[in-house]
Amino acid sequence: MIQEILAESLKSDQLGYEQAIAFSELGDRLFDELADKIATRRQYRLLFEHTLKPELFQQIRVAAAGYISACLNSPIILSEAEMLQRLLAARNTLPNYTGTGLLMPKREHTLAFNLFQKSVAEAFYELGANDLIDAVDLPVNLRMVYGQTSTEKLSLPFASSKCHSDVWAGVAADATVVVLPLFGDIDNITIEAGEMPREMELQSMRVMSDFDEGRNIPMIVSYTEAQLQHGTMYFNDARGLHQTVRRKAEGLRISVDFRFRRKFNEAYRSMVPTGMGGVEEDMSVPYENWLKVGQETLIVFDETMEQAKSGQNIKAPVPLYTKGYRLVKMFEC
Repeated sequence: MIQEILAESLKSDQLGYEQAIAFSELGDRLFDELADKIATRRQYRLLFEHTLKPELFQQIRVAAAGYISACLNSPIILSEAEMLQRLLAARNTLPNYTGTGLLMPKREHTLAFNLFQKSVAEAFYELGANDLIDAVDLPVNLRMVYGQTSTEKLSLPFASSKCHSDVWAGVAADATVVVLPLFGDIDNITIEAGEMPREMELQSMRVMSDFDEGRNIPMIVSYTEAQLQHGTMYFNDARGLHQTVRRKAEGLRISVDFRFRRKFNEAYRSMVPTGMGGVEEDMSVPYENWLKVGQETLIVFDETMEQAKSGQNIKAPVPLYTKGYRLVKMFEC
């Protein structure tokens, strides 16, 4: 009887291992297809890079500076040096800056943010993988990571300084994460990425209440040569591990991030058991709708800066992504 139980257990373990490896290998094939269309540099299994055309990167930087300047209540677009200086001074007084580094748009910033959203979408469209894109996060996120941070923020459940997969915070297991550094000290306030063991990927595709739940999942391959560069988009498979690293207490880094899901991966999606890869709130919209924002529709935020300031002391979960918006048609049909 004991021998039969052991035999069944071994058989189950073997099937589980084979399923995990099949999931990993299929994920790799899908990620490789994206890289073949988009990558200008590919060195690692779960990460590739695309260096933007200078004019596209400059367009995003100008739009981002316009949005940030609006958040700082500046009537003009500030220079990078002036913008960084003011952000350092205003860090503890900006009502729309969250503990997870998100600079959240409010009613006063609607037009400036739409230009920023539009600039990112136009650059993304130029990458050449439009036939593979199913849905994309709306809106994109502008994040500010300061070199100096409090122990309280480092201990937040989803603090980026903890090694994690974005799936643990509710991102879809089949997503690709995009990060584009825009301004600031990207050498000393940076991101380190790598891989967990292949056989652990499938079982790790689940939402956690705290990134600490995954602290025993090791990063066995470190992408040590993947150094952040201004003007380069970084594409990381959701199975990848990464974390924010602060080497200096001064300065800050500003970047844009978003996630997208691709077409033709139904078999891959179906391999993630129900309840393991579900999202807390899906931020994605169909790709064709995402591309229209700032051209045919406007993304509108109803909360004002004053309302955000009034709610700062309310104990509530710190948002990871921008929520609470409306899409408004710009033109009558």
